[in-house]
Amino acid sequence: MGRDNWKPIPHTVRIGLSTSIFYSMAAGAAGVAVMTLTSKLEQSFLTHRPNSYIPGHTLCRLLNLPLYPAGSDKALLVNHAMHWGQGIVAGAIRGVMAYYGVAGPYATWIFWGIRLSIDQTLENVTGIGALPWTWPWQEQILDLMMKAAYAFTTGYIVDRLVLDYRY
Repeated sequence: MGRDNWKPIPHTVRIGLSTSIFYSMAAGAAGVAVMTLTSKLEQSFLTHRPNSYIPGHTLCRLLNLPLYPAGSDKALLVNHAMHWGQGIVAGAIRGVMAYYGVAGPYATWIFWGIRLSIDQTLENVTGIGALPWTWPWQEQILDLMMKAAYAFTTGYIVDRLVLDYRY
């Protein structure tokens, strides 16, 4: 395949910034859904590890709420609120990136790092998480894979909706 067959990323935005952000938040929700499905498949068939309540505990610390016991209804509720809320809000970042011309697979790799940074910053600034390089290597790989599933799903949808770019 020669360079003359390559398709450049369009520089013309089809929609306004606020619409781009709205669509991107929906794309972030789709990214969370794919990340969640990937995680559940991994837990069910590969690792058999339990659910993590770190997102919910992080939200509790941010809102100055008590840490609910893992597995309780309240813990599950705040866990989902943080898990989905963080992914939806992060999706808006990818929309702004696309709106200003930072799009395509390379932009998605950048967004993957942004998503990981958001997660780790919130978890560690609240004292809930541990620095990722102190985790067992298997956990590091799983976290990278789950966030990649999120970033690539979100990025693909955003580029399609904001720029009508097809990979």
